[in-house]
Amino acid sequence: MIIWAVGTTNRAKLDCVTDTTRKCFPDKDHKVISVDVTSVVRPQPMSADESQEGARHRALEAIRLIPEAHYGVGLEGGLEKIGEKWFECGWMYVVERSSGRCGIGSTGRYEMSQKLMRMILDEGKELAEVMDELTGEADVRSGQGAMGILTAGNLGRAEAYGHGLTFALAPFLSDSKYWDD
Repeated sequence: MIIWAVGTTNRAKLDCVTDTTRKCFPDKDHKVISVDVTSVVRPQPMSADESQEGARHRALEAIRLIPEAHYGVGLEGGLEKIGEKWFECGWMYVVERSSGRCGIGSTGRYEMSQKLMRMILDEGKELAEVMDELTGEADVRSGQGAMGILTAGNLGRAEAYGHGLTFALAPFLSDSKYWDD
């Protein structure tokens, strides 16, 4: 059995880890343990570096708090400015206890509208708050997320995050000849 300590209580992120680990390691049994960790980044990360640091911290804290875990996983969504445009992206970080080896990956990025960014930048809101307000729903972030809303349900948060987590798992999935010692 592989035990995964995940630094979140967010349902969409936990579903992502459960589905992705089963897909990537189909011959193993898995146990996903949710760990409520304190974030070290702003509630709305505003750069790739900040989002990556948030994911890294979540993974390291989760594995520290769950001694029986084989892997720690952190997932952190955030915004980043590229040129004159803002994009949303999720970052995933995985650390293996036995080797200390780490992997990092991300979702695809999508452009944020000027309307959404005005609400975030001018009003100081998180993307999750903006989406709850505009949809009239509560806790969009734990369901399909902004990704799902803005793609009309064609690519929800758990699925998009699954792609990023698969990339973060690449060092553990592929032949070691592709990686530094």
